[in-house]
Amino acid sequence: MSLEIERKFLVVNDAWRAGVHSTVRIADHLIAQFDGGKMRIRFCRQSSTLTIKGARRGLVRSEYHIPLSDTDAEAMIGEFSDGPALEKRRHEVDVHGLCWQVDEYEGPLRGLVTADVELPDADFPVAIPDWAGPEITGDVTFASRRLADAIATGPVAVSGILDTYRTMTHL
Repeated sequence: MSLEIERKFLVVNDAWRAGVHSTVRIADHLIAQFDGGKMRIRFCRQSSTLTIKGARRGLVRSEYHIPLSDTDAEAMIGEFSDGPALEKRRHEVDVHGLCWQVDEYEGPLRGLVTADVELPDADFPVAIPDWAGPEITGDVTFASRRLADAIATGPVAVSGILDTYRTMTHL
């Protein structure tokens, strides 16, 4: 079984930028939710991937990646996706031997910046960098579905998400 062991944080300043060693553009399309899990199609680096994630149990959940042709990915999005894509730039930053992924959202969510770090096990000690603020692991406020729903609902809902981000990060 493939596992994702991850912690997620809001980003409180730009100090992470000095350590960026790669950046990619990502478009995520949620196509299903079930029992705390989800399925999404991601376009990144000229490839398409179907990702299936199980329900989170603490920091851990199952995760599977299935390569797709762009044609199949577009067909699946057309049939199964009922919301907008989440568009972001993902920056990789090494901190104390771990690769942190900093996501800068684009489009209506511009201004929202989150970071996650994948761990070798749930008890792995993590040195949290100064630019990582409140932990949001498991916080549905910033879950992909909530973000996509806010975009689909309109500017007032998006403003609510961004206001919550600014309040929690004191920005």
